[in-house]
Amino acid sequence: MKVLALVIAAVLLAASYLAGTALLGQPKPARLALLESTSDEAVVVASLNVEGKAIYLWLILPDTNIPRAYSLPWSLETAEALRQAQVQAENNGTEVRMRTPFRQSEGGTMQQFYAPPQAPMPPKT
Repeated sequence: MKVLALVIAAVLLAASYLAGTALLGQPKPARLALLESTSDEAVVVASLNVEGKAIYLWLILPDTNIPRAYSLPWSLETAEALRQAQVQAENNGTEVRMRTPFRQSEGGTMQQFYAPPQAPMPPKT
């Protein structure tokens, strides 16, 4: 009986190790970002839209400078809002930001993409 318990423990340990390494580098679904859920805003470093599947985002959260990968469920409305913010950010010379990156409403996600306005020029002297 003890041998069987040791074999089962060894198999579970190996399986959890393999599953953990398979998850490394995979984007985390935004709905599972429990520890990050208090963030009110994030900077969108990069994005990839896979139509019908997901919207993949690299986000920098306020308390860190390291980008992390997240995924949102595919939504044409969300993809268009992200693209509009990217165009606006390019025109403004700013970055794309995301409000409420990890909050969800009853009807779905509450994410809002936007590009902050360009910073004013310093006064001439």
